[in-house]
Amino acid sequence: MEASASPSAPAPGGLDSAAGRLVGALVAPRRTFAAIAARPTFLVPLVLWTALSFLVSELVLSRTDWRSTIAEGAAHRDQKLTDAQLDQMAESSKKFAWIFEVIAAIVPAAIAVITAGALWMGCQAFGWELKFRQSIGVVSHAFLPGILSAVVLFAVLWGRATIDPQEMDEVLRTNPSFLVNAHSDKVLHSLLASFDVLSFWTMTLLVLGLSAATGASKGRVAALVLTLWGLYVLGKAGLGIAFS
Repeated sequence: MEASASPSAPAPGGLDSAAGRLVGALVAPRRTFAAIAARPTFLVPLVLWTALSFLVSELVLSRTDWRSTIAEGAAHRDQKLTDAQLDQMAESSKKFAWIFEVIAAIVPAAIAVITAGALWMGCQAFGWELKFRQSIGVVSHAFLPGILSAVVLFAVLWGRATIDPQEMDEVLRTNPSFLVNAHSDKVLHSLLASFDVLSFWTMTLLVLGLSAATGASKGRVAALVLTLWGLYVLGKAGLGIAFS
């Protein structure tokens, strides 16, 4: 007699393999997130995300013209700097560039944990059963569109002799922020950057993943995800106003 199917049985199509889930989350999200809900995993996409974040950061920092970047920033602030001051600030920026590399390596894990925690608490508030391991498993795979964009970004930046860090958000143009100059209107630029194709793709995957894990309807899960996203956008805009 054949054994009956169980949640721990391997999913069809190799969805219980790390590589299968990386591809499946993008091309067959319903089946893939059902498999992740049954047997949560998160390490491989998180390591891949961290590695790409570090590599892109390393590429940008190694090809940044620090003197020109500092001079441009000073000009927008109507601040006059001598050549000696520019040289000194450029050297200091190069010396402490490693700090940005460390931050780039830490940020993916921090984003994954914070997002998973917020979604886990939201699901608990609605009375939906969700384990934190399921939440971070869904989150780490739902952010794969951003990881994919990092690969494309690295390829595009590789052909450039110099890179301006302040224009990083506008390289791929997956959002309308490029229509507004960041120096003239930081708040509007930040708001437009939030309406990103990759963000909405990620939120769609979050809805599918959390719905599979909790059994809640996609509409109710979408309301939760959009609410948290809206709070994030408003918070980012508020910080932009405070520091503008």
